[in-house]
Amino acid sequence: MNRPPVPPPVPPPATLPALETARVRLRDHRADDLDALRPVWGDATGMRHLSTGVMDDTRIRRRLAEAVATAAETPRRHYQLAACLQGDDRPVGGIRLSVEDDTTGYCGVLTMARHLRGSGCAPDIGWLMLKLAFAELGLTRVWSMTSLENTDAIRAITRFGFTPTGETERYFPEADTTMRLLTLEVTAATWCTMPVPPGPGRCRARPDGASTP
Repeated sequence: MNRPPVPPPVPPPATLPALETARVRLRDHRADDLDALRPVWGDATGMRHLSTGVMDDTRIRRRLAEAVATAAETPRRHYQLAACLQGDDRPVGGIRLSVEDDTTGYCGVLTMARHLRGSGCAPDIGWLMLKLAFAELGLTRVWSMTSLENTDAIRAITRFGFTPTGETERYFPEADTTMRLLTLEVTAATWCTMPVPPGPGRCRARPDGASTP
């Protein structure tokens, strides 16, 4: 009897590179992040301007399961990452990067525990996500969008180097709302000129080949 051919081994998912500054580090979400993220993603004030809307436990579990599944895809196209304070593995927020093609990614859904707003953690999270996009994945452009009413987010994202590119309107079924949005983008060349946060998150190499001290 002929034996069926042995299928080739499935390549392991790519390892997430180290993404950390003196304040925060980014890691892949885990299913057991639910308790830590409940006060963040379930915060009506903090989530009111986001496309996801306020999330209950069922939706948080679904979002975490999606994050775990997409992290195992090959090639990996989605990075839904937890933000943790240095020295603590419990998420205090998160951010998402979706790779659209060889040059472009979309960055969105930056969340942060209310007690940390204004702490300087959000700019570090944004810088680390752009490090992933530009220095690790070799993208040359990242775009984003945020509600025009979310002035705090607009102020924060422009500190990451994003510049406005226009306005649009979109319906988000998860939040069951239509938002008027500001679209923004940042290029690798612009990111290369941005200040590097202190700590172990210093970039090993810029996309233009220059090293970072």
